[in-house]
Amino acid sequence: MVAKKILSHIADVSLGQTFRERAETDSPESGIRLIQIKDIREGELNDIDSLPFADIEPSKLKVKLQAGDLLLPLRGTRTEAMMFNGVSDNVTTTNQVAIIRPRQGGGVKLEYLHWFFNSAKGNVLLESIRTSASIPNISVKNLIEISVPVPSLEKQERIIDIYHNWCAQRITLRELIANGESMVASAAHEMLDGD
Repeated sequence: MVAKKILSHIADVSLGQTFRERAETDSPESGIRLIQIKDIREGELNDIDSLPFADIEPSKLKVKLQAGDLLLPLRGTRTEAMMFNGVSDNVTTTNQVAIIRPRQGGGVKLEYLHWFFNSAKGNVLLESIRTSASIPNISVKNLIEISVPVPSLEKQERIIDIYHNWCAQRITLRELIANGESMVASAAHEMLDGD
């Protein structure tokens, strides 16, 4: 039987930066990049150059992301977790995103939590604490109290390896589908134009 641990016992969970008005700006004046809910996708974010800039004075920035942070949207119905692996110290996120940092000695790997929150079991668990308001959300208070199954580090590594293998296969499958659709469209257009 795999032990379950309360999330707050194995990881630090905090919220992103609070913005009084619009978080995003077209102006690069602040030099601070911004990750919003719409930017969070299952996988890793390494390249921050495509991110918009935050509408905040650098002196007022209180929340800076660190490489190895796990980002989880709290607002809306999407439950994709993303690992932030950017190298800049000038990246933030909004307070509608949870920042999860596994604790040293907590017995859980970042990549395992990434897999768990993107898994069917993780989605069911998150769905169970999501409010059913007009805009569904998850409170940090409820998030930190969830019980996460935490196997041995060896089993976590095996799960991570299987997950990484599947992610690579999924990318290949998507590329094959896109290629197939392109070939069908090209052949059909050629036949239509040839008549």
